[in-house]
Amino acid sequence: MYDFDTGIGRRGTGSVKWDCPEYCYPGAGAEGPLLPLWVADMDFAVPPALSRAVQDRASHPVYGYTELGEDFKAAFAAWMRERHGVAPAPGTVHFSPGVVTGLALCVRAFTQAGDGIIIQPPVYHPFRQVIASNGRQVLENPLVLTDSGWEMDLEGLEALARAGAKALVLCSPHNPVGRVWRETELKSVARIASDHGLFVISDEIHCDLVLGGHRHLPALAWAGESLGERLALLHAPSKTFNMAGLQTSAVAIPGAEAGRRFEAEADRLGLHNPNAFGAGAAVAAWRSGGPWLDALLAYLGANADWLAKEVPLAVPDLVLRRPEATFLAWIDARAYLGRAGSEGKLGETVARRSRLWLDDGAKFGTGGAGWLRLNFGCPRSTLEEALDLLKKALA
Repeated sequence: MYDFDTGIGRRGTGSVKWDCPEYCYPGAGAEGPLLPLWVADMDFAVPPALSRAVQDRASHPVYGYTELGEDFKAAFAAWMRERHGVAPAPGTVHFSPGVVTGLALCVRAFTQAGDGIIIQPPVYHPFRQVIASNGRQVLENPLVLTDSGWEMDLEGLEALARAGAKALVLCSPHNPVGRVWRETELKSVARIASDHGLFVISDEIHCDLVLGGHRHLPALAWAGESLGERLALLHAPSKTFNMAGLQTSAVAIPGAEAGRRFEAEADRLGLHNPNAFGAGAAVAAWRSGGPWLDALLAYLGANADWLAKEVPLAVPDLVLRRPEATFLAWIDARAYLGRAGSEGKLGETVARRSRLWLDDGAKFGTGGAGWLRLNFGCPRSTLEEALDLLKKALA
């Protein structure tokens, strides 16, 4: 019913992924166009209902200021109830153009200059940037790689909280390592935050993209009432439905006073109205996109299975653990650090030697050096080409 196998040409559309080599390694691609599997942006057509909503809105010749509308909040609440078993009250749902913007608003609204904010690297790199650029102190609670995969260092987290940290930015599911946190882990986070007064900012932008055998537990469920005014859940339809360019996200803040502080900070920055197309597209996707998402998850799961099998066979010494969520493979290439031609960052080496554009793990901070992040939200034929190029690059 839905075609995820047919490639869609995106060059010449202003695509950050396909048309913006300035985001890449200097000089890479001089011998030809790069194959970009870096940024978390899928190469699939959006759900038909979403496309129709944009077209219907575009058919009206005036694109003036747009109100968010109660239908946005109701559709988001219904989606969360259907998919994740918990629904935020409409009055607790707030607008942000994107999750990173929402994170910045939370940092500004709920902490003070100089406060320590915890991140768990290797992690989505804007976390560090947003904290530092707003005059807060980045505190690291690095994940620990064990024989069974990446885990939180809960003792280290509690030590930082006890020492005076003011907030935790939680990545759930985690990007880039692909973990879906278990209930026991999340309840430990809740206890630590409650005991030591941490404000928890939970980035759950990938929560709809959990692959088979795993289940996401949203912060609104595991935090319960223990955090009171100290919780914000960041969500967006952008990764789920491939609509990042429509700049629409939702921030669920159960505490009334915290919600007022968030809105006051948004007012100070002039963030009032959504994109004329984004809100309606999000409503259409949340109301009608379920079958499309189910088909997408089956396709992504098959891509993840294929990569987990083929990458180690094609390229000796690469290790790939099948991700539990997201469409991002986190490839252990540490065996190639220091080999001839790879003295620098591995991502740059791969791009220069094969035209394959992956994210270098060092970009994600402590624990990321020697890893590569590959976006498998694309047709299988693209992955096959990418694997050939990766094999060439690391030969």
